Amino acid sequence: GNWCHEYRKLKAKVETIQKCQKHLMGEDFESLNLKELQQLEQQLESSLKHIRSRKNQLMHESISELQKK
Repeated sequence: GNWCHEYRKLKAKVETIQKCQKHLMGEDFESLNLKELQQLEQQLESSLKHIRSRKNQLMHESISELQKK
């Protein structure tokens, strides 16, 4: 009863996460409409901005360490 309901809920969540992961990896776009594609594009651009920021921070820290030596 309750376990079956919980299992179905968790299975649906896993499927949703897997679908989102495929989209983020550049796969399975056929099911997305224009608005969903635009949202995905914005999400990827935001993620890329954070990645570049972190990369630049690490590069500056590395340069500072090398200058101290």
